[in-house]
Amino acid sequence: MLNNLTPAARLAYLPAYFRALLTAATLNGAAISEADGWRSCAVVMPPGADVGNPWTLVPAGLVGILWTLGVRGCRKMIGEYEGLTGGAKEREMGKGGRYYYVFFVGTAEEGRGRGLASRLMEEVQEGAGKEGMPVWLEATTERSRRVYARLGFEDLGEIVLGKGQVGADGEPKKGGEGVRIWPMIWRPDSAKS
Repeated sequence: MLNNLTPAARLAYLPAYFRALLTAATLNGAAISEADGWRSCAVVMPPGADVGNPWTLVPAGLVGILWTLGVRGCRKMIGEYEGLTGGAKEREMGKGGRYYYVFFVGTAEEGRGRGLASRLMEEVQEGAGKEGMPVWLEATTERSRRVYARLGFEDLGEIVLGKGQVGADGEPKKGGEGVRIWPMIWRPDSAKS
């Protein structure tokens, strides 16, 4: 979505980009949890909440983000990403299905391989399970996909973003293979029946 910027400009812009996204998430009721002194953290949206809520676009700083993304970036974010993942959600849970949405999970390099993200996800599953609610996420790496599968998330197939336009790394590449993500869902026993 940010590949309209040079690699150096993109790297410099990432803190502002994530700050706006996380502000929008918290303004819309997201819970943020951490493990091991913030070596890993998760941002989870409650059922019915939406980061794209028009009432929080300005206070979150998302208008500036959309301006920086430009028309192509907005089309990728809203049209391609939201369209494909939203379609997968609707196919799996029906229109208007309620679920917890794992908006973001990240683990610092020095914290990886220690089960920190798994611990955070188990907390999300425990809370959602008490309410009989499913948990939705998109795995963005093979590694995260394996972690979520071990935690009982069902892999719903692969979505390819930017096919023919970008390589696997998201960098512009004519005829590129695109970026792969995997929509995944976890259902508590009560939600399965």
